[in-house]
Amino acid sequence: MSNNSVKALDAIRRLALKDLDATTDEELRAEVIEDGDDLAAIAQSVITELDVIISGAMREHTSAIKSRMPSVSSITTLRPAISRIKELIEGAFKADPQLATAFREGSRQSDADIESLYDDLVALGKIHPQGND
Repeated sequence: MSNNSVKALDAIRRLALKDLDATTDEELRAEVIEDGDDLAAIAQSVITELDVIISGAMREHTSAIKSRMPSVSSITTLRPAISRIKELIEGAFKADPQLATAFREGSRQSDADIESLYDDLVALGKIHPQGND
């Protein structure tokens, strides 16, 4: 595609987006109904596509963070007792309200789950392993 073609397409895209931005919700609904399209189906399609995009972005973000984390083997040899790990995790979540976690099924986590969460928080710099025994 030539440079002029790319510029022309960009100009058309900008005009279309400008026109869309200037159109009210009511006008958009009327156009969709006039075209015989199903508003609920379109809305569901948009929701599904956004879910796919957001999930992909979250996976990429997590992967990027994990690639910068130190190896787990260097963390696991320095773990304090499980009771202390629980205290440190609780403190990390209190100190940083942005932290969030999700566990699979059930409301009780195994010691292995808690240790894994500890390892992740140490790798993210939310818990400092030195002197936590």
